[in-house]
Formats: sequence, C-alpha cells, structure tokens
Amino acid sequence: MTVQRTDFIMNTPVEQTVCGPDADAIAAQAVDLMRRLECILSFFLPGSDVWNLNEAAGHGAVPLQPETVEVLREALHYSRLSGSAFDVTAAPLTDLWRRCGKQQKVPDGDEIRRLQALVGYQHLEVGDDTACLSSEGCAVDLGGIAKGLAADACVQLYRAEGVESAFVNLGGNVKAIGGKTPSEPWSVGLQHPGLPRGASFASLAVVDESVVTSGSYERFATVDGHRYHHIIDPRTGWPSDSGLQSVTVICESSMKADALSTAAFVLGLDDGLTLVCEQGTDAVFLTDDGDVYITPGVRSRFQLAPDCGFQCYVGA
Repeated sequence: MTVQRTDFIMNTPVEQTVCGPDADAIAAQAVDLMRRLECILSFFLPGSDVWNLNEAAGHGAVPLQPETVEVLREALHYSRLSGSAFDVTAAPLTDLWRRCGKQQKVPDGDEIRRLQALVGYQHLEVGDDTACLSSEGCAVDLGGIAKGLAADACVQLYRAEGVESAFVNLGGNVKAIGGKTPSEPWSVGLQHPGLPRGASFASLAVVDESVVTSGSYERFATVDGHRYHHIIDPRTGWPSDSGLQSVTVICESSMKADALSTAAFVLGLDDGLTLVCEQGTDAVFLTDDGDVYITPGVRSRFQLAPDCGFQCYVGA
C-alpha cells in the first residue's frame, strides 16, 4: 500500500509518500508530529517556545521542550561553524526585511545597523532544558533549520513503524527512507530558478538521504525595479550578494543540510564548497551566471536536464 498526501504545515506544503501496510495511519501520525513541532518552534505563534524565548530576551532563561533545545544546539553549532553566514540570532534583521517586503519598501540603513548590534550567536546561551538571550531586542528564528528537524523526526517515526520506503518534502526540504523500490532510488528534482515551480534544471538519485535547497528565487520583493530576496547575510544586514542562485546540500541529516545550504549560499561558491566538503557532505551550486558546480560525491547520480541552459562542472 502506498499513500500520498499533502498538508500545509510550517507555512509550507508538506508532501508525504509512505509505503507499507499501515501507510495511511503512519502518514497521519507524521502530520500530528509536524504540527506539534510547529506549535513549539514557530517564530510567529504566541506561546511557542521560540516566542517565549524571544519575549524573555534580556530577562533570563526560559524552560524549553527537548526538541527546541536540540534544534537550538544544532543551530548554535552551525552558526559558529559558518562564522555567522548562517546565524540563528538573525531574527531582528530577517523580521525587518519581512515586514518591509510586505510594504514594498527597503529598510532604512540606520535601522539595519541598529539591529545588527543585536545579532550574533554569542547572544544565545543554551542549557540542558532552558535557553536565554542576552539583551532585549535579541531574537531567534528557527526557519532556517526547523524544517530539517521535522523531516528527520518524520523519518525516525517511519523507521519506528517499520516503514522501509517513504519520502517527505517540506517545501523543498526533502528526506527519503530507502528507495522508491528496492531496486530504484528516489528522484529529486532541483528547481529551475527561471521557470515555474516544478520545472527542474537537474535531478538527483537519492536513497536514505536528505536533499535541501536554499535559493534566492523562493521569496523576494521588488522595489523600484530591484529584486531583494529573503536570504539575509547576518554579517551585512542585507540580502546575500554571493553570486549564487541556489545551493543544494545532500547528506543524511536534514537539519545539517538545512543549515549548511543557507550558510553555503551566503558564503558563495568558493567558501561554500570548502564548508560543505569539510563537513563531509555533497552539494550542487548554481551561480548567477548559470554555471552548475557539483561535489565529486554526486557525479554518478546527478543528471542535468536537457536544454536547461546551464553548464556543469565538478568542484572541490
């Protein structure tokens, strides 16, 4: 029995394909699990762990659910590792750009500089079952890693229920268990930035792995003819200008892939390739010039779409 269902969770469509005798019930359990995680990890939901932590900034530690502690620890690790190219405390800046984008305006430079003083992973301290932010106005947003936690949790649930073949896609954050069949891997398409959603410039064959993409084409605002995308460089306070259109990271952990795809996008091609290779992961980089760079580990299972208009090179 194979069940396919789509739900809207964590502000994105979530697609599941689950194979097995109890697939329908297991997919429903996964939805309940993801909705619970959304309730504790949401930046926007009053009463969530993240909301409570941000509200208490500068006033001491707050108690947190184990999953929140886990994802904060991982986020803090990758913030340090990337030198704040990915930074869990960038919420004051990302929230400013989000609000200004809705109003079709660019944030004031002085306001960006003011909020930059509140950004930096050093402001966050995570304990065994608590966390605290050092100053009023500091904030965390787990949007760059929480979907990874949810994908990992879904696959953990699938395995506990005896599922040997399943696929979950949280708005471009993909994780697979097994292959599509025992002899056929899952095929994951990589979104072409210049074409409608669902049109791919390449595909990857995947078994028991996560595939996570960060791209400038996902969300953006156009102001006075200039496009400002949603991936903010915490080090500058402005949308990343790294020369990349997208970065896809492939590895076992979806949380790791989630954080590294954002960090590598902000760092740019050379430093991004160095980072992902040092972490033992594979990646696909698409530059603004339409060149595709892949790590050697995906060469045998990467297929560029015919007539996509891009050239492919093996990097690192």
